[in-house]
Amino acid sequence: MAADSSDKKLQAGMKAMDEGDFKKAYTAFKKLTEEEPGVAEHWYCRAESGNYASGMFGAKVTPEEIMESYRKAIEIDGDRVDYYQSYGNFCISINKYDEAEKAYNEAAQTDESMESSLFAEFAIEYYNNVMATYGEIMEDPKARAPYAKKALAYMLKALEMSPEEAKSLL
Repeated sequence: MAADSSDKKLQAGMKAMDEGDFKKAYTAFKKLTEEEPGVAEHWYCRAESGNYASGMFGAKVTPEEIMESYRKAIEIDGDRVDYYQSYGNFCISINKYDEAEKAYNEAAQTDESMESSLFAEFAIEYYNNVMATYGEIMEDPKARAPYAKKALAYMLKALEMSPEEAKSLL
């Protein structure tokens, strides 16, 4: 395929996303990934548009398809922190917490300068999602404990603080 044609399709997909037409954007990026399967940005845009289309507009895009698109983008270009971060955030939204944790840790390894903010983001997004997902169950401190412990461990990592130091400050 000519680069010109690919650029036009990419621009059309991006325009559709900018206009909030995520179904149209998803269709455009799906075609692009089929025509040029080696372009990470196309897979990433397919994942992002699929995420928005399925979440907001009921498009027929499965979570597995979206996850696979993120993973393809990462496989092709593993140096993009935003790819891991978006993938991790998506995994949290569908309650795939282990996969999300792995993605955030890989993002932090990819760019250590962002480590603190990534760990803090994971802790907050993870904990908020667990609380929203499990609702009343989380009112019981014993039920909440394992989730709170994991979130707190990541907040301490973000602050580069040991549990002992945190206890001494409290």
